[in-house]
Amino acid sequence: MSNQHCRGTSSITQFSAMAYSTIILLCAALAQAVQAATHLPGPSGPCRVQTTHAKLLDTSRVDPFSPTHDKRAIMATSYVPVNCGHTKFEPYLPPHTEAVTDQLFRSYGMPNGTTIKGFRIESGFASNDTSPSDKQYPVIIFSPGLGASRLYYSLILESVASTGFVVVSVDHPYDTSSVDFPDGSVIYGVNVSAADPVTLNTRVQDVIFTLDQIHDNPHLIPSSFTDTLELDRVAIVGHSFGGATAAAAMLNEPRFAGGLNFDGALWGPVVEEGLDRPFINFGHANITQLDNNSWGKIWPHLRGFRRELQLAGSLHLTFTDFPLIRDVGGWPVKVKQGTEELLGSLSGLRVRAILTEYIVASATFFITGEKSKLLDGPSSDYPEVKYVA
Repeated sequence: MSNQHCRGTSSITQFSAMAYSTIILLCAALAQAVQAATHLPGPSGPCRVQTTHAKLLDTSRVDPFSPTHDKRAIMATSYVPVNCGHTKFEPYLPPHTEAVTDQLFRSYGMPNGTTIKGFRIESGFASNDTSPSDKQYPVIIFSPGLGASRLYYSLILESVASTGFVVVSVDHPYDTSSVDFPDGSVIYGVNVSAADPVTLNTRVQDVIFTLDQIHDNPHLIPSSFTDTLELDRVAIVGHSFGGATAAAAMLNEPRFAGGLNFDGALWGPVVEEGLDRPFINFGHANITQLDNNSWGKIWPHLRGFRRELQLAGSLHLTFTDFPLIRDVGGWPVKVKQGTEELLGSLSGLRVRAILTEYIVASATFFITGEKSKLLDGPSSDYPEVKYVA
């Protein structure tokens, strides 16, 4: 990643204000990782994932931020599950070696109850060889934070796709720090405001256009999948201003069956008008008021299924790939901007596991109506998640 591509945007938002130092650290960490040929952790689900990047040109719109009044062009990435099957595991050690190892633990003075039993290691992958035409795939559209690249969430979205979802993430040029297009051109961020209706309305049109393109654009989704997607009922997920985009898009597009907002203040008419379909606000650990209490304002106007959750040990940038990149790249456990910590205390793998499970549970419920116990109340599997309302 070049220094040019590591430049931040001047957008004044919670994400971009906190993200600038983290982006600089990300550049350094990725540079180290490239030199060491370090691989980031792969998806955690039973499917392998095919990733496709595509430019989407909306000839019906003039880009309101373009200094030359170009047609609106965005970048999107699709994550498509392939070779879905079952990962085989076997015990890490055979029984006698387990017993001897446990005796060694005790002889070394390790606490009572310390055991190697129960640990399992991947031993193979059994594909069910299901072709795309054999089933229908549910779809999620994802919108990033203001000033954030769609690619800052790739590790999370890959893991969601590996459970059997088709996921499409969207970059919103001029409010994103930088957007790289296939022809080598780059659009850098400009000073836009979340409070400006043009910013939100442009994003809403971007995600609705992307939903249309999922079926119409052969460069975005592999052709073998285009007739296997459930596009009448789609989930929409976003982080920070992407969460506001999700709520506003639901107000404008009935095909969005439900929305999940990660730590984003809500803006626009949806705050007062509310929604008649499921919507979940999922915030960081100490969230008390988001930009004039937009969560509190919308709550009585959410007429469908509604939840408000918090993630213990998290901060605003926890809901990105950065905690996992921090762990792999050897960053300090506490990444700080001045005295302010940025990424929270949870491990990157734990963050990804929690966010993957709650995205999958939420999107499944939005699209099919099948509700996981995760949405009913606290789970012993994920004690970090607090149910506020």
